[in-house]
Amino acid sequence: MSQRKIRVAALQEKTMPRTSVQEKLARTLELIETASKDGCQIIVAGELCTSDYDRFYGTKDVSLFPEAEPIPGPCTDAVGKLTKKYKNYVIFPMFEKASPGIYYNAAATIGPDGAVVGNYRKTHVAGVQVLEKLYFRAGQGFKVWETSFEPHAHFGTIICHDRRYPETSRILAMLGAEMMFCPTAAPGYAGGVHWDVVNTARAVDTGMFCIYSNRCGEEGNKKYFGESMIVNPHGEVIAKGGDRTNAVIAADCDLALVDEARIAVPTLRDIRHDFYVKYYSQPGYDRLL
Repeated sequence: MSQRKIRVAALQEKTMPRTSVQEKLARTLELIETASKDGCQIIVAGELCTSDYDRFYGTKDVSLFPEAEPIPGPCTDAVGKLTKKYKNYVIFPMFEKASPGIYYNAAATIGPDGAVVGNYRKTHVAGVQVLEKLYFRAGQGFKVWETSFEPHAHFGTIICHDRRYPETSRILAMLGAEMMFCPTAAPGYAGGVHWDVVNTARAVDTGMFCIYSNRCGEEGNKKYFGESMIVNPHGEVIAKGGDRTNAVIAADCDLALVDEARIAVPTLRDIRHDFYVKYYSQPGYDRLL
């Protein structure tokens, strides 16, 4: 099969507890520049990379809301200066203020012309240990973008807790995605099988490259384990961050493997979404209670 290669990166950022948005942004911009100089054409930073994620635990902290910004806004403008310089794409996850009282856990995609080309809002707002539901409204849509340069890769985004729902990555694949980018802020409880098995399963489920970024270090009583990874369509981990801090986890991805994997295991060909929908539309979970 012919090769369609693209170089991608996940940024494994060190926590910077109780520092400003501007200080965290400066760290992320430095890593974006490092990845760009390494030839990375699509780069994903970590979930809410300009925020202290541990502050979203417990009771609602209203002092957090002034940190939110519109998209586009000052942070995406700063990222856009680099994407325009290097002619690449950056997925920049941030605390978005959409309108008065409406906030999202979002990930803006900034393109080679320096402008925001898209924005994904987290579909499954977490209520596990973290209480994101006190801050964020749930997103209402999925979209796939195509790079303006060869190999004209099709890619989409989900965010952290979304990866636990196979439907999210499957929908992106059905919309034509060959690559899925998933920024996360995953502490200790989300490690082990909740990380390795879930992340590789999403690649196998869909036959596409899956790129996961995670922060590393401590915030309050939470410890983030890193282990950012890039998984190929066969479920093989081709790059992993370990516990490195402020690291660029990069890999060359041959998109020909997407077709190869989907021929070998044709889940998208055989999917019965028309059949499943009758069960989704009449959930029976409450009857178990």
